[in-house]
Amino acid sequence: MRKRVTIRDVAKAAGVSLATVSYVMNDLDKVSPEVDRLVRRVARDLGYARNRAAASLKTGRHNVIGCILPTLVSPIFPEIAEAVQSHAETKGLATLLINSGDTPLREAKALRMLADHGVDGAIAVLHPGFDAEGQRPPFPLVTLDSPLPGHDCLQADHVGGGRLIAEHALRLGHRRIGLLSGDETVASSRERRRGFLQAAAGQCEVVWEETVPLTASLGPNAQRSLARRDVSLVVCVNDLVAIGALSALRDLGIDVPGEVSVIGFDDIGLSAWPLIGLSTVRQSVVDLGRGAVERLLGRIAGDSSAPSTIVLPVSLVERATTAAHPASPDDLASNRSRSVARKGISRN
Repeated sequence: MRKRVTIRDVAKAAGVSLATVSYVMNDLDKVSPEVDRLVRRVARDLGYARNRAAASLKTGRHNVIGCILPTLVSPIFPEIAEAVQSHAETKGLATLLINSGDTPLREAKALRMLADHGVDGAIAVLHPGFDAEGQRPPFPLVTLDSPLPGHDCLQADHVGGGRLIAEHALRLGHRRIGLLSGDETVASSRERRRGFLQAAAGQCEVVWEETVPLTASLGPNAQRSLARRDVSLVVCVNDLVAIGALSALRDLGIDVPGEVSVIGFDDIGLSAWPLIGLSTVRQSVVDLGRGAVERLLGRIAGDSSAPSTIVLPVSLVERATTAAHPASPDDLASNRSRSVARKGISRN
């Protein structure tokens, strides 16, 4: 029977250390591309095959993490999944992705399933109604935008983002505002609204406000409010809602931004498309995914410090859907001209 090739055999043949071979075989980004290629070529020529089952028995780790997201329809969540998976891969981790349908029962089921699969930890966006006390996973859990007692959380500076929108509105001269807000039970929606209202207090009037789902499909109440033509800026809870508002306003024959400006939040990929050119607040999804993976790895490695909430900075991105308030007929005509010239042009 042919003797099984070991990691020591590979290291000796390649002229490198055992640690170097381990880094390469575990897909850890700790060696140069040249050394990586050398070790893999030698391992292939010798017929080396890594015994992952044996490795997991020895270390107690499977090098797999879970990622639970409420939906894969809204563009922000596939972007988060990509950010988590990409950074996890650089650390030698595979990612098991689960769509929970944004329901606490399915989230609890997802956590049990991940436990059954022996993941080392998980990253999750959880429903506000998730039962934190009744569902304690047997592995480290880091949440995104959904603070959970006893666990680390990473989130964008939603209050600060709302403040940036208010400052942008005031700088452009907007004083009569329409709000398309999200469900107040969702922390990110609530904090974005709070940040805007605090910064705009006494300087802007909220003429109307409608609570809408976090999609581009606006309900009849929101459609009627947009048709009133009595605001100069519509502030939307996220970019999908803003894109829905843009569509509704254009169907109504209302010029954007000549007659009314529109701004969103998130800066999803669609927002920068030339035919949309949405002004928005950018949260770095890449930083969110990287930070969550790093925090989770720390917990997996045994970090027992008190759980913390990490707030990541945001920034304003001005594109073609916001312009100065048309205070006079001349301003209105000027804004309409600029709208035609700027349509499809993004200023990042």
